[in-house]
Amino acid sequence: MSSNNLEKDFNLGGSVERALKGDYKLNIVEIFNEAFKITVKHFFSFTPAIVIMVFVQAIIFYIALKLQVPDLTVYLDAFKDPNLLTPNLVWSFFIANFTYEVISVPIYAGVSLMAMSHAAGLATGTGFITKGLQFTTSLILVTIANLLIQAISSHLISLLSIYFSIAFSHSILLICEKRMSILQSLMVSLKATNRKLLPLFGIYIICSALFILGFVFYGIGLIFVLPFFLHVKGILYRNMFGIKLTIVTTSKDNETKVFNA
Repeated sequence: MSSNNLEKDFNLGGSVERALKGDYKLNIVEIFNEAFKITVKHFFSFTPAIVIMVFVQAIIFYIALKLQVPDLTVYLDAFKDPNLLTPNLVWSFFIANFTYEVISVPIYAGVSLMAMSHAAGLATGTGFITKGLQFTTSLILVTIANLLIQAISSHLISLLSIYFSIAFSHSILLICEKRMSILQSLMVSLKATNRKLLPLFGIYIICSALFILGFVFYGIGLIFVLPFFLHVKGILYRNMFGIKLTIVTTSKDNETKVFNA
């Protein structure tokens, strides 16, 4: 970058220090209204990335399940007659689900970074979906840790699994945007979430209800619900931990641009 350009970093929203103290605002109505407006604004530019992510996840899930159960029609039979649902079929489904979440997490991280950028007022392109690839190892390891903790806790108290899924929900962005280590991202996400667990739990409950509604009409509603949910998470991350941005002013034509730092 030219030395004649002037750069200044600033933090938009909260900060890690304030998040750990619970010093951040969570107004459910305001968050949902903003997420709706952002989703409408970026719908057509964001949708291709969403479609790519879902397609990649579906392919990984299909391959992982097919390798374990060559004849997938047994699941259709089990749906009609629950007595045909064996422990082996349940375990195979669980492994396939675990596999797609772990392997596709760099793509999911890229889409999450796009939603976070939208929450910061920045535009993105479909190419941004690859932004998470540079953190692949850390993202895979933190996802494995997260899923294992949820699986183990669900055998103790089922609600604990839901708690940990919410408590660790910001770890991926903390790794990508704040460059935190795996353990640090999990602990910071958990501690900050605990400060305002009830309103966060309420937000995720509402989002879960929207997903259920999205499935009602053959999943068509998910075209809007999924990006909306990602934008909600982007706004939550901004309000809690802040987003580091860089203002670059060129001395030649006095043009100002804002980038993710």
